[in-house]
Amino acid sequence: MKDKSANCFENCPLTPALLRLLEAAVVLGTTDAKVLAAHLFLSPCTVRTEFQRVLTALNVHCRYDAVKMARDNGWLKNWGG
Repeated sequence: MKDKSANCFENCPLTPALLRLLEAAVVLGTTDAKVLAAHLFLSPCTVRTEFQRVLTALNVHCRYDAVKMARDNGWLKNWGG
């Protein structure tokens, strides 16, 4: 029998790196690029670029909608819907 949680990721259009970004946003309670960059050891520019990729992949218009969609679809490890 297949692991049910694995099925959630089959339909996920995001890379592991983009999922880590969304998970960090949930854990830290912010989508601020500077805060997330410091937490993930990335540059704020990289965080902004990765968020742009998330928005495009999920066809949403804001970071909060992206986090909500990822949570609702069970794509975040510890924060699934």
